[in-house]
Amino acid sequence: MDSEEKPLVSILDTSAFFLHLSFQDKILTVSKVIDEIKDLRGKARLEVLIEQGLIIRDPHDDSISEVLAAAEKSGDRTVLSPTDIDILALALELKGEVYTDDFALQNTARKLGVNIHPIIQRKSIEKKWKLRCSGCGKYYSSMPDDSVCGICGSPVKRKIK
Repeated sequence: MDSEEKPLVSILDTSAFFLHLSFQDKILTVSKVIDEIKDLRGKARLEVLIEQGLIIRDPHDDSISEVLAAAEKSGDRTVLSPTDIDILALALELKGEVYTDDFALQNTARKLGVNIHPIIQRKSIEKKWKLRCSGCGKYYSSMPDDSVCGICGSPVKRKIK
């Protein structure tokens, strides 16, 4: 390896634990992913990856804030789980590549300049989302707390821009 090249860092989403994937680089995940692994096959794969050097590490708060801001801009904030946010934040901190099939996570990753490696599905295409009331058509910059329009009371939904 060239002295200026850094080893690759792979950040694993939960779906990466249900397939037999090989990693040549440093592998990490967040504690929320570990909490999501409930079945025997996933837990067995987790043990194998730990033996291969899997590191469990959570991101810093400033990285999480950066991910949340990017998710607001992409329109994916309302569909990203806390686990998705942590995965993106860790990838942002470590300049890692995320292994996932989650399209919303991929969409926000583009906003952050985080590389994605799809697991089974194709890589998603970039989408721009807007939040719009399904009744009166009012646009929102962020999802209302109760996901309901303050004007007419109809549900606020994500729409492709």
